[in-house]
Amino acid sequence: MKMENEVFLEIEGVAKTIIQYTNDLFIRSYATKIQSISVEEDNEIFFALVSKLVEWYQEEIEKIKLNEFVVNKESHIKSYYLLNRWKSKFDYGRER
Repeated sequence: MKMENEVFLEIEGVAKTIIQYTNDLFIRSYATKIQSISVEEDNEIFFALVSKLVEWYQEEIEKIKLNEFVVNKESHIKSYYLLNRWKSKFDYGRER
């Protein structure tokens, strides 16, 4: 599946998972904005937002996994995985 199609299918779930969890207004803003960005039309902005969300998850994912009150741990793990995969594909494409 093309990355653009995967993003179209998955981005709303990723964004809503993040928005539901955090009170950080910057992160909530990034997650809200990423839902309305087209990968093909706004490639640089999309991947700037992906990078910011990956950085946030790098600091938060272990806290999420260990927090007994987080009920959707699997959704966070999937979201982090998808964001990392998209970032890697973008980084690989820029290296070529």
